[in-house]
Amino acid sequence: MSIFALATAPGISGLAVIRVSGKEALKIAKTITKFKKIKARIANFSSFYDSKNRIIDKGIFIFFSKPNSYTGDDVVEFHVHGSNAVVKYFLEVLSEFKNCRLARPGEFTKTALLNKKINLLQAESLIDLINSETELQRTQALRVMNDDTTKVYNNLRTDLIKILADYEAVIDFSDDEVGDSVFFNNRDKLLKIKDKIKEIIQKSHNSEKIREGFKVSIIGPTNSGKSSLINCLAKRPVSIVSNIPGTTRDLIEASIMLDGKLVRFFDTAGLRRSKNVIEKKGISLTTENLKISDLKLFLFDHTQKIDKKILKLFDQKSILVLNKVDIKISKKFSDNKIYKPIKISVKKNIGISKLIDEISKKIADHFKVNEDNIISRQRHVKSLENTVFFIEKCLKKNSINQIDLAAEDLRLAVRNLGEIVGFVNVEELLDKIFKDFCIGK
Repeated sequence: MSIFALATAPGISGLAVIRVSGKEALKIAKTITKFKKIKARIANFSSFYDSKNRIIDKGIFIFFSKPNSYTGDDVVEFHVHGSNAVVKYFLEVLSEFKNCRLARPGEFTKTALLNKKINLLQAESLIDLINSETELQRTQALRVMNDDTTKVYNNLRTDLIKILADYEAVIDFSDDEVGDSVFFNNRDKLLKIKDKIKEIIQKSHNSEKIREGFKVSIIGPTNSGKSSLINCLAKRPVSIVSNIPGTTRDLIEASIMLDGKLVRFFDTAGLRRSKNVIEKKGISLTTENLKISDLKLFLFDHTQKIDKKILKLFDQKSILVLNKVDIKISKKFSDNKIYKPIKISVKKNIGISKLIDEISKKIADHFKVNEDNIISRQRHVKSLENTVFFIEKCLKKNSINQIDLAAEDLRLAVRNLGEIVGFVNVEELLDKIFKDFCIGK
């Protein structure tokens, strides 16, 4: 079975690339171009024909023979004009070929993975690179995708397998004296592997935040200006602004770039007592959102008395903001020196730049980025933590009578470490990973 798809973004453009991969790829290329002989890795200019010998378009096509292609199978790329009509009709023509169908999301990359052209770690990093919006995200994706990163995990796994082989040799050829020396000789090696893995985990701190964005919740009482503030930060109307209390019922999100970092702002429901079922649900969502927020903006109307119950949620990763300072009448706030509030007026655009600077500073202070990080997902962290757990279990066993149990601990450590790159059966992960890919990738 061969698969095909548009590999470039849909929409009108100067160029569109349509990719075909599989056993039928070369036959399809010969039929559509009417070329009798096609050399691999040569760009050919040609007319492209449908089954009734009518010209679809004129352009370039390139054939990549297996295994020297992206997917590891025969691949043909047709470079046509980026017209919606041309692309649509070209795909219709391809669908008429026997044993040829439209590719599923990420199926080209999944085929490359199954053909061992790339590993699981590189596949995940590829989608991170495609989806990257900031320089930090781009560099992190490339760093994890690099072959050197794969080598780090492979070397650690190889070292564990060598120790496991020693243990299994003792089990097969039982000898108390040899068994005791195996424990002794490999203990330092296991400790070094454990320390190396712990170092990798430590350096990965905040890698998930770089990939998904730093979460900043705007919280406060009703009518304090939360919706107006998020609209101001996003520079577009993302949230409804109204004088009616409780207008915001759901979480409204807007993303902006701050110092090369993706920051996701959430406009939340005003915190107050309410009998309205829908509003109560919105307040509940606000409470849940606070638990996963990296930073909290406590926004109050400076003309109103500050609700100390809301302020109890204030911590080191919080900023107090007093809005509507363009209105001269205000309620005196006696804790200015403790909370160091930033005074703004969203309506008059007063103090907004100072607030943005403070948000950037808070993120920089609390979320350091390590340039040596080789982890991008929580899945990787979990696998490494499990590896450390089983290594530590193994280290607690120091008697020949426990050699079989120690070997089992090491097997589980090797398995968990192998899950990162994809050495073990990870079928359950594949659908979850590749659902985020576009169809042409």
